[in-house]
Amino acid sequence: MDFELLPTVSLRSRSFNALTAPREMFIQALSRNLNLQRFKLLYVTGISSAILSRLDRRFEALEIRRGFTFFQLMTILKGAHHSLILIEHDPLLYEDAREMTEYVSHALCDAAKEAAVLLYAQGIDPFFEDLVQNADRVFYFKEAPRETPRLAAKAHPRARENQRTLEAYS
Repeated sequence: MDFELLPTVSLRSRSFNALTAPREMFIQALSRNLNLQRFKLLYVTGISSAILSRLDRRFEALEIRRGFTFFQLMTILKGAHHSLILIEHDPLLYEDAREMTEYVSHALCDAAKEAAVLLYAQGIDPFFEDLVQNADRVFYFKEAPRETPRLAAKAHPRARENQRTLEAYS
């Protein structure tokens, strides 16, 4: 089963996915996609979250866990029994222990054996790069996709009055 997060981003079940995108784009993707609530969702954040306080209030079926250390994050991942696990990347967890990113990356892969796992980061940092070494799919958006521009009426002027169509020959 696939979880469509954005029109261009669908998460396969039993896969480890990574996404870097502007914060507003990720918030809108979650807030506009309320059908994700049909599934058992786990949202894991680090020391602080830039996303949770800005989510749509109708997004209720979200179990939230906070990992203040990478050990807590690994414990949360081992005990997770959800269809979809969203992890908000917090580089502060790895400040003093960069070598632990490899273990967390493997824990993300292990969690992906039972669920769709998405590691989200607002931007790329060295810790994020280490964490996604084992990811099945990585999505990178530097900026949100632009909406299709609307054409102004002046861009397509109507046929001029002095134009004529050629008549068919018989």
